[in-house]
Amino acid sequence: MKLPVFGFGASRFVLASLVAASHLWSNMPHGYAAYAVWAFFVLSGFLMTLVLTTKYGFDRVGLKAYAFNRFMRIFPLYWLAVIIGLLTLWYYGSVGIDLRPINGEFHMPHGMRDWAYVVTLFPGITRGGLPVPVANALAIEVGFYMLLPMMATSRGAAAFGVVIGMLINLKMGIQPESFGERYATFLPCLLPFAVGALICQYRESLSFIRMPIISCTMWLLHGAVWFFVPGWPWHWGLYVSVLLSAWMVLSLHQQRGGRLDRMLGDLSYPIYLIHTTVAAWFVCACGFARPFMTFFLPAFAATVALSWLIVMLIDRPLSRLKRKPPVHVVEAR
Repeated sequence: MKLPVFGFGASRFVLASLVAASHLWSNMPHGYAAYAVWAFFVLSGFLMTLVLTTKYGFDRVGLKAYAFNRFMRIFPLYWLAVIIGLLTLWYYGSVGIDLRPINGEFHMPHGMRDWAYVVTLFPGITRGGLPVPVANALAIEVGFYMLLPMMATSRGAAAFGVVIGMLINLKMGIQPESFGERYATFLPCLLPFAVGALICQYRESLSFIRMPIISCTMWLLHGAVWFFVPGWPWHWGLYVSVLLSAWMVLSLHQQRGGRLDRMLGDLSYPIYLIHTTVAAWFVCACGFARPFMTFFLPAFAATVALSWLIVMLIDRPLSRLKRKPPVHVVEAR
């Protein structure tokens, strides 16, 4: 029997599951969630550079199609998750339960600035309460979707982004005290996006290092360093993870996954969006302790099941509305 080939779809599912586990399981090993978020950034930098250079191009027509399709990919499901999160927060607020023990940002927005951030995901707006607690990383992603057409234009532009990203992170200091700002604010995240864009530009030259199984295994094993060096993720671990993520992305490029790989990839985004809200639904029965067997497993299973419904009933029908790339770019390949 032939084993299925997994590619970017399965990798995105695993990364989203690691982020979900960090909120659904109280004893989740440290580091994996942060590594997974920045791995998503590396992957986005790679894929957006790939589609811009081979599919959309950089003229007005191509960039309009790129922007519209990115909007359709991100915002409809995000706004659905916002509505579900608001209803959940309203209900638990009415019975006097604070959901911030699950995620410190999981509370009602207050004031116009908070609501503007929730609606637009514009990374320059100061955020408050978030009905989708992972929206901060999503806002960073949206911001770099707007900047990637500049980094994708050439190898030099991508390399310049890597240098600037490195300098920004070094300027902030590679110390545990600065980790939150380095990991979760806009400018330092230039580094993983630029790394993704750069390796895309050199993908053919670097084809000799493609090792899908070894690179993915090394990425996962790197997360286990925390067991032996507890401070590693908050120092240099995040940057080692970027290099390993780049290797993994390069290795999975051109892996032709089948229908299962595609479904896993489609599930990754709704899993990322709704897992914290689904966790809240289990609080009354299971409490905030979040052990593996009695909280994580049922909450994650419910997250996957609801994500599958969202994909089949909403996401895939909406994908038919996406614009086709300009013909002249496709013909020029």
